Amino acid sequence: MNLAIIAGIMACLCYGISTVLIIRSLKTDVQVNRALLLGMATAGGLLHLLFLYDALFQDDGVQLGVTTMAALFSLVLAATGTIVAYYRHIESLLAPAYPVAIVGLCIALLFTDNALPNPHLNSGVIAHILLSISAYCVLALALSQSILLWIQNYQLKHRHLHDLLTLLPPIQTMESTLFDLISICMVLLTLAIGTGFIFVSDFFAQHLLHKTVFALGAWAVLWLLLFGRNLWGWRGMVAVKWTMTGFVLLTLGYFGSKVVLEVILDRV
Repeated sequence: MNLAIIAGIMACLCYGISTVLIIRSLKTDVQVNRALLLGMATAGGLLHLLFLYDALFQDDGVQLGVTTMAALFSLVLAATGTIVAYYRHIESLLAPAYPVAIVGLCIALLFTDNALPNPHLNSGVIAHILLSISAYCVLALALSQSILLWIQNYQLKHRHLHDLLTLLPPIQTMESTLFDLISICMVLLTLAIGTGFIFVSDFFAQHLLHKTVFALGAWAVLWLLLFGRNLWGWRGMVAVKWTMTGFVLLTLGYFGSKVVLEVILDRV
């Protein structure tokens, strides 16, 4: 058993302890020990990163298969939630995050990728790929957060709050967390687009043009949302709609290019 596997198992243990702390706090209505929670979550994230690094960078190339991407997604999920939790009280939102991180790690620990490592990617292209995937993961979190915010806002207006929603942070904290996630996404997405311009030689080639246009469209929409919040106080359903629009555009950019090329343009 090598060091990376031990790190992955220890990361699962840290995430599990963090989950137990949160659930016990929610059940007993007693304030969670934040220092212990964040310490265990941070340790789990660092161990997770060590495992992921070993899984990604192998002797014969970079492994970008399904199980490695599951480990990457779960790391982005856990790390983003932990970072935000350092300055906002969102412990209840982390209750599902760490178990999902455990699942992602277990997939990577228990299964091997059939895809062969790619030995031809330079460091700039690798950075572009990882930043792009991370930006999409964080935007997916922002979308989930916006949906929870919309449901919470709707039920508060109609004076009917479901028992599960009472466990959520106050609506002001939920809204601030949404914009925190969008801000983190914008940093990652800006870096992803920047590295694409610099290191991907055919960034505007025909087979990548749709991907580039959709990604830039999502970038513009999310920047407008951040500016709108600061200048005009956009919030509530306006923020939800703009977040959804950005997510749809980025999804089309990442996964819809093949449809555009093969179905709409009838290309193979």
